[in-house]
Amino acid sequence: MLHLKIKNIIKSTNISLTKSRKKVLIVFLKASKPISLKYIRSAIGKMDRVTLFRILSLFEEKGIIHSIRFNDVNTLYALCNDECSGEKHNHNHIHFQCIECDDVSCLNIKEFPTIKIPNYTISNLNINASGICLNCS
Repeated sequence: MLHLKIKNIIKSTNISLTKSRKKVLIVFLKASKPISLKYIRSAIGKMDRVTLFRILSLFEEKGIIHSIRFNDVNTLYALCNDECSGEKHNHNHIHFQCIECDDVSCLNIKEFPTIKIPNYTISNLNINASGICLNCS
């Protein structure tokens, strides 16, 4: 199953599959929530820092992953949905951070808000929310 997912992602993005890219992709496919750079580095073991950043940058550029920034200090990464591509990330979900346990989740909602600003074209809309998660309430 994991092998098939990797094959489909690589085929749809038209990138070559190196050992390093495969390692990083497996980490994302096994993760059930957004993950930090620290988590990725511990999960893949030894890998040059520059190589890892290049892989993350390529994956984001190709619509495989997206980055989530709650503050200037910490960036998290999550696997994109099937509607994303290199041309356009399409995330109709909210990023929720628990103020108790610091866990971050991508929450799908039925009606994602649309915002229209006169004389402006919105190309990207990110909604970050914070509060108390189900586990901490």
